[in-house]
Amino acid sequence: MSFITKTEWGDWKQDKVTKAFYGAAFERVEDAKDILSMSAGLDQDENNFYRGFIAAYREMAEFKVDDLVDD
Repeated sequence: MSFITKTEWGDWKQDKVTKAFYGAAFERVEDAKDILSMSAGLDQDENNFYRGFIAAYREMAEFKVDDLVDD
């Protein structure tokens, strides 16, 4: 596994492409929350899909570079 520096991580997080990607991801989370709020209880498999989808995107958004950096 290749390691990156905190500076490289910071540069990547500030890149306009990265910001656009995260913006789209947050929109998808909001869409999933809307769908889940309107259909909760109708289909347990679908509920679980959207719950997992939201959790995965939140995990991505909260990811920290500390586990990857090579100081």
